[in-house]
Amino acid sequence: MAYQDPHSQTEKVIFHVYNYFKTLAGDKGKPEISNFFRQTRETTAEECGVSLACVKRVCAEGKKLSVGENQLAAEPSSFKSPKKIYKRAKPMTNLDDFDNEVVRRTVHSFYGNGQYPTSAKILGALHEKINYSGSQWSVRHILRSLNFKYEKCNDGR
Repeated sequence: MAYQDPHSQTEKVIFHVYNYFKTLAGDKGKPEISNFFRQTRETTAEECGVSLACVKRVCAEGKKLSVGENQLAAEPSSFKSPKKIYKRAKPMTNLDDFDNEVVRRTVHSFYGNGQYPTSAKILGALHEKINYSGSQWSVRHILRSLNFKYEKCNDGR
């Protein structure tokens, strides 16, 4: 048997409990039990410790996975679990402390030379100094992470 993640296993258990209660509710031989289990979704939610909306969603997914109405109580092929979201690595904007200081000194050197630093100028300087191969947008992200801000100058630029 293949390993399944806990989310799909939980959904499978909820679906089986719902089908069991539905079978008990449809039993004509024991009317007192069948009257008790008339509200199968509410009973399933209460017994499994989940919300009614969760039971409705699982039942809808289970019915979709079942091939026919006759096989409603049959085991569905498999429930889907939510996928884990991985953060994508961003090597161009995640620089180490040394490279961050190089960027900071480069911006300050532009001000020392009486020039206004733009992302294009900073990109050219970084390409010469640390062989940086990122884009202008990556430079802008680095500058924002170093708490540099774009502000309007006194001369209107």
